[in-house]
Amino acid sequence: MATELHETIFMAKQERHKNLFLNYKNLNIFPVELLKDEGLQFLERLYMKRNSLTTLVFMQCSLALYLHSNNIVIIPEAIGNLARLQSLDLSNNALQLLCPEIGRLRSLRHLRLSNNQLKCLPPGKTQQLLVLFSILL
Repeated sequence: MATELHETIFMAKQERHKNLFLNYKNLNIFPVELLKDEGLQFLERLYMKRNSLTTLVFMQCSLALYLHSNNIVIIPEAIGNLARLQSLDLSNNALQLLCPEIGRLRSLRHLRLSNNQLKCLPPGKTQQLLVLFSILL
């Protein structure tokens, strides 16, 4: 499985893919190969649904991150640095809190957080985003 994953990422870098599908790979850590080199600078959409990820590492190049159905508990503050991010799907995870930095995502158009364990929302822009996008908690 590891060899297949490495080959998939290598090919995406070599061929300058805009979409990378890492769904159903049984990943429990974020592949560090995605952060190396600049070969993924053309990547627009990263699909990592139905893995076993518990933590996130964000990439600057992505316009859309599909991370639903993992075991993600917390969103790192670094999410606020993803100025180009337009779509974020974190539904069906184990999120309990949202960091206020998610409110800095000026390009964000789609935010999916359903089926998590969110108890409250950070003040400010985040609440506006959630109302605007009709997110069901």
